[in-house]
This record gives sequence, C-alpha cells and structure tokens, in this order.
Amino acid sequence: MNRYRLILGGIALLAVGVFIGGHAWFRAQAKVPPAENPTPRVSAPLAPADETPEAGIKKITEEYVKAFNAGDAKALSTLWTAQGEYIGIDGDVVRGQTAIEKSLAEVFKAHPKLQITIQLESIQSIGRQTARADGIVKLKDPNSTEVTETRYSALHVLEDGQWRAALVREWMPDPGLGAASKHLDWLVGEWTAKGEGGNIAMSYAWDENKTFLRGKYSITKDGKTVTSGTQMIALNPAGGLRSWTFDSSGTFCSALWTRDENRWIDEATGVLPDGTEITSVNVLIPLGPDAFTWQTTERAADGVPIPPLPPVKVTRAKPSK
Repeated sequence: MNRYRLILGGIALLAVGVFIGGHAWFRAQAKVPPAENPTPRVSAPLAPADETPEAGIKKITEEYVKAFNAGDAKALSTLWTAQGEYIGIDGDVVRGQTAIEKSLAEVFKAHPKLQITIQLESIQSIGRQTARADGIVKLKDPNSTEVTETRYSALHVLEDGQWRAALVREWMPDPGLGAASKHLDWLVGEWTAKGEGGNIAMSYAWDENKTFLRGKYSITKDGKTVTSGTQMIALNPAGGLRSWTFDSSGTFCSALWTRDENRWIDEATGVLPDGTEITSVNVLIPLGPDAFTWQTTERAADGVPIPPLPPVKVTRAKPSK
C-alpha cells in the first residue's frame, strides 16, 4: 500500500520549522562567499493575467487526473517542482521529479489501469506565487471492489508560469493525528525577538483542520523590512515535528525536529536564491509558556563552516493569562 500512498499524494501536489526565526536569521546573517561564476538569473514568465491561483490549480488538477488515468508517469512528474516533496501517511518521503517519476512508473507497472478522482475542497492564496490546496483523493483498482480514500494538503508555487506542487502531505482521517496539538498549541499567537539580523515578528495559527500550524514572519532593521516569509509545521508521522519555510527572497528551508528532554533539536537544510546549499542545527529551549531561547549552531554554506550565532530570546507579544 505504500506505493498507493504516493499515488494519492501525487494528486495533492496539484492543487507550504517551527520557529522560522532561526532560518530567517540564518539567511539574513550568513556571509556566503560569492560564486566564482554565478549563473545568470532569468525572470520566469508570469501566468496568464486573467488566470487566478484557483483557476490554475484546478486546471493542473484536471491534467493530473487525465495523465494518471492514462498511466503516464513522465507527464505526472512534470507537475512537481524539481525538488518537490511528498510525505505519505507512513512518514516516508519521496523527493524530486526523478524519484517521483520512478515511483509512479513502478506503481503503474504493478497495478495497471488504476483510476483516480479528486475532490478539491479549498484553495487558499498565501502570496502572489504560493497557494495551498486541501481535498480528498479516491483511488480505484480494477482488480478490487474497494475504493481507497485519503485526505491531503498541498503547497503549490508558481514556477515558469505554471502552478506546480512543492510540498504535499497525505493522511488517512484519524483522530489520533490531533496529538499534534499537544506539541504545538503553545506556539499559537504572536511573538517578538531581537537579533543581530534585526527585529523579528512572528505569528502562528492552526489551519481549519488543525493539521498544520501556519506561521508568518517579518524581519526589520533600521526601520526597513529585511525579509518576510511563510512557514508550515506539522506532526511528523515518523516521530517529532517537521517544518518548511519559504522566504520572500526565494530561500527555502526544511527541518526535522526531535525532542531531547526539555529542548527541541532542529536539523535544517535549505537553498539560498543563488543555489548555495545551507545547513544548520538549531536548539530551542522553552522558558515557560511565554518565552523560549533559540540558538543556531553548526552552520555551513556549500560545506564551508560559518560561526554559530549567539542565543536569542523570543517572547510572546501578548503574554497568556
């Protein structure tokens, strides 16, 4: 059934770490050596002026269903971003167009004539080039009378004039997933902090299904906005937490979180706009319900070590009563 999970999650991709401050400060403060021969950047063409995110995602969803029911793994993989990521209900991760195409091809070989239908329940614009979609996927195997049904949540980005899937999470409806709230409820609200990279303001709120915690942040310095972005955080089925951060500069970071007694350890990886790969290990220590300390350590850019940052204290903008 694991391959079936990929199929269903693949649909979702048609339709974004806890504590983003650390990743944003990393980008703002890291002094990355310039590339010797930087690759020229070409602006991507925009989607048709009259096409809204809702219309674009609906159109690609129809294309996905058509390609899937035709057993065309190649066509399906092109509907992801190059580093698109799918997380199945068992916690397995499939990353990148090549891996996705290979997995789907194996599915079609083992189970020919599979058929799917997709029910898009909501499409929400997060920014000018990002949108989130939620819905239901139904999978029918001609050799079985059963219809498999799962829910999904997907983050889409506008890339080269076309909406593609950047991140998809799929799950079976299960009350047990509500356990995420006991780990993340305390983060809901508004937070502030001061660091070497500037002043940061963060806010977090649950989505309508209480599956993802959505965060927004902005960093200002000398009265000007240095950067801003969006973050999605969720319970990792394999244990701990998982987060994804999308910065306005074009920087992308993902992280896995594990609990170590009274602190959280976050191992993050990301890519800067110029293609530089960044990594870091971040430590969060709660100081009660209204404050925590955050420190970014073991930083590197393209494998070149960068000095760690001093601890930063983050406080709730409106203390809980």
